[in-house]
Amino acid sequence: MTLRRAFVIVLFSQLVTLGAHPTPDLDAWWHLRTGELIWHAGIPDHDVFSFTARDHVWITHEWLSDALMWGCYRAGGLVGLVVAFALLPIGALWLVYRRSAGGPYVAGLIVAFAAATGFLSFGVRPQVFNVLFAAAFVSLLEGYKDRAVSRRALWLLPALTVLWANLHSGYLLGVGLLTLYAAAEAFDASYRPSGRTVARADVRLLIALAVACLVAGLLNPNGWRLLAFPLDTFASSAIQQHIAEWASPDFHSPIDWPFAAMLFLGVAAFAFGTTRPDSIDVILFVTSAAAGLLSRRHIAIFATVSVPALARAVMANLRGAGAPSIVFGEASVPTRKSPLLNWALVIVGLASVTAVNATRLAKIESAISAAYPVAAVDFLEQSSLAARRGYNEYMWGGYLIWRHVPVFVDGRAELYGNDFLSYYFQTLLITPEWRRPLDDYEVVYVLVTHDNPLATLLTASGEWREAYADRIARVLVRYEH
Repeated sequence: MTLRRAFVIVLFSQLVTLGAHPTPDLDAWWHLRTGELIWHAGIPDHDVFSFTARDHVWITHEWLSDALMWGCYRAGGLVGLVVAFALLPIGALWLVYRRSAGGPYVAGLIVAFAAATGFLSFGVRPQVFNVLFAAAFVSLLEGYKDRAVSRRALWLLPALTVLWANLHSGYLLGVGLLTLYAAAEAFDASYRPSGRTVARADVRLLIALAVACLVAGLLNPNGWRLLAFPLDTFASSAIQQHIAEWASPDFHSPIDWPFAAMLFLGVAAFAFGTTRPDSIDVILFVTSAAAGLLSRRHIAIFATVSVPALARAVMANLRGAGAPSIVFGEASVPTRKSPLLNWALVIVGLASVTAVNATRLAKIESAISAAYPVAAVDFLEQSSLAARRGYNEYMWGGYLIWRHVPVFVDGRAELYGNDFLSYYFQTLLITPEWRRPLDDYEVVYVLVTHDNPLATLLTASGEWREAYADRIARVLVRYEH
């Protein structure tokens, strides 16, 4: 056991903790229920979970992710599901690590930096497949530039796209990556060739692959409609304004500081490097950073696909500064006891990560009770209100679906549409028309967070009474019910 290998094993095992969120994602619940539906009745094409959008056309663009989530849940419960999805972003980081200069130490530290930057998007959610497949595309393309991957291997990309398109509509990211690589390589081949620049014939290959991937993505149950699906989401002002993960990062918040630090690292490494970077390194860093600045949802993509480019840039700076060769993993100081010490390091590292995650995941039920209205929904079921029409917080819609409670709204924002979401927020944000959604749909009860001002307003209106309250949620019921 060498120190290099021990470092890699310990590093990636420790990163599992970042992916193993003990509290499932807000939307994981409706994804699970959808997966169950798919296993038993096939892929749904209309809504079956709400009373406000029932029978609306539902483009289940994540159907395969939902089915896999349900399969993992049935096999290993919530703990098994969390562990399985924790491994996906770690697999993505491993793919880009393998194509990064400066392994294991420089590349490994940049991977750790990337994990800290993108971990908020990890967890039990179909979006992690976007991170995994984007990493697979970058890994194959970077391997081809380094002459470590054959032309024939690149034709795996359309096949991967078919799988990607059925897991998530983000498969267009793969087409975008191929387009960026083709443009960057065409520029470098004409104006600034280097040892990593591909031939002009290979640029035509990349363009052909982009077209092939675009066509391959049509092999899904929704066909061509999947092409327009992401555009509808981006065009929704209600989604952009009211859903936190679609908002731009707030650099006053500590959770966005790793992203800011990674941006600074990249800018500094490219600006002060002693060697000229490949065009694709700069283009990929800038475009993915711009996507992250537009929406927190894209930060994990930026953090992952930027790893090889950042590793090359940082390595060039370190070499220019005369850093010792041991920093680059090119030298070591072995002793007779080194293998034993390295094995000890691996054992301690694996034991610690196992103990930490076992302790966290053993408390998964209590973590869920602290984040979701578990007791409040118990009350709804016991009081027979669960079958009635209720107005719920957007973020809790998925959990209500999991508990078989018909919802006013949930995380399937594209299903409801921009106009309905704006209409829904009239009540939640207490606009002058706040009563309208409650009256139009003859809502019997309202389920909101404990500190939501809407609960105070409803009580003060004299039309509603508080029927239940705990430190998580409050249930308000109309007086006539």
